[in-house]
Amino acid sequence: MIKQSNGRTTHHPGLTFCMWLGSMAFLATGIWATILLVLTSRITAALIITLIGGWVTLTGIVACAVTLWQLVRARQSTRHLVRRLQWLLGGITLIVAIISLPLSYAWAKSGDAPGIIFIGLFLAAMPFACWVLTSVWRLTLER
Repeated sequence: MIKQSNGRTTHHPGLTFCMWLGSMAFLATGIWATILLVLTSRITAALIITLIGGWVTLTGIVACAVTLWQLVRARQSTRHLVRRLQWLLGGITLIVAIISLPLSYAWAKSGDAPGIIFIGLFLAAMPFACWVLTSVWRLTLER
C-alpha cells in the first residue's frame, strides 16, 4: 500500500509477491548450496570461508530487498534508504570479491582452467555494477 500525494492509496500485491518470492528463492538456493557443499566435499577452511561468505552475502541481499521495499513504500526517506542500499551493496561487493577472486584463481591454477578466472571476475563485477548504479542514483538525488 502506497500513499500518493493526492491522498489516494495504491496497493501493490504483485510487487509484494515478487519481493517475497525472490527472497525465498535466494534462501532456498543458500540452503541447497550449503547442503550440497557439506555433503559432497571435505570440510576445509576454504569451504567454511565460502559458506560463511555466502550466507553473509545472502543476508545482505535480503537486507537490500527489504531496503528496496521500504523505498517503494516510504517516499519521504529516499536519500537515507538509498545511502543504506549503497552501503549494503558495497559490503556485498567486498565480500564477494574477497572470496571469489582468490578461490577462482586457486581453482583455475590447480585445474588448468583459465576460464574460471573470468567467472570469478564476473561474480565480483555484478554487485560492483549494482553499487555503481546506486551511487549514481544517490548523487542524482543529492542534486
